[in-house]
Amino acid sequence: MGTAIQGSLSLFMQGACMAAYIIVDRLLRKLFFFVLIPLIIISMPSAGPCDDLRGIAVVPDTEKRSCIQAVDGYAYLSENMTLSQTRAAAFATAKRQALEMAKTYIESKSKLEDFELTYDLVWATAEGSVTVLEQKDHGVEDNTRYHVWIKAEVAYDMSPKDGAVSPPQSIDGQGPLTVRVWTPKKVYGQGENIEVFVLGNRDFYARIVDITSSGDIIQLLPNAYRNSAFFSGGKTYKIPDVGDRFDLRVSPPYGQDQIVVYASEVPLGSVDMVALGNQGLSLYQGSRDGLAGKTRGISVVASDPKARPGVEFYEAAWTVSTRP
Repeated sequence: MGTAIQGSLSLFMQGACMAAYIIVDRLLRKLFFFVLIPLIIISMPSAGPCDDLRGIAVVPDTEKRSCIQAVDGYAYLSENMTLSQTRAAAFATAKRQALEMAKTYIESKSKLEDFELTYDLVWATAEGSVTVLEQKDHGVEDNTRYHVWIKAEVAYDMSPKDGAVSPPQSIDGQGPLTVRVWTPKKVYGQGENIEVFVLGNRDFYARIVDITSSGDIIQLLPNAYRNSAFFSGGKTYKIPDVGDRFDLRVSPPYGQDQIVVYASEVPLGSVDMVALGNQGLSLYQGSRDGLAGKTRGISVVASDPKARPGVEFYEAAWTVSTRP
């Protein structure tokens, strides 16, 4: 009897414990989902500068979008035009062709949603948007036409369409080449260290320089210790970072520095630089326009016979102010 009673009591206690366990378990699950999970979400850190931030909207102080094309231009000889006029007509034809080829090339790289662009590509006239970087004058051919060749840069802009979600300043992996350069602050004081961040929407080649308040042009990347000019799309790069042997510390003279990035989808033109001590940095002894022109000395070659010819180019500047 005693054993039976003990057995029944034991079974009763086991059942009561099991019921209590189930109730507590359900309460804990509710507590976890309604209390702990929101706390975890609230306490999660925001995306840091080294995360994939292709959705951010860092707005540069200045930017220039362009497409570089290599074009042959022809104009037929005529009794109604002098040779000089025929030559000018051949160059005008080459510029118009460069503009049309650039439009086709950039539009082929543009983002599509339901087969419709989310932004407008804004082009000026051939005279206003085409800059001749190089030219060759082949002269009269076959006594019938005048032949010229140009490598031309065609500038354009981007404007969001009505109702577009993404502003043109945002990084979009499916849009035209865009590279953002920025610092955590716009104003720095004496002795503070400046960190520069660079992020592209697609793989690119770049040259990043600091145009100091005194007018010196110092190349930050590539440098002697981080000598690769290739950058992966979607990856944030920091300057200075591991491998660098310099700091960007504020000191006199104060004023405004411009961090400028020149980027393209192909290797950039070579530029002669002067080494600065053992820091790995280099100095460009020329003007900003001169540096920009030489950097654009790239080869315009289609990657395969079926590819559209052309090269994207992007230039952006971020201004930083320094003070005592």
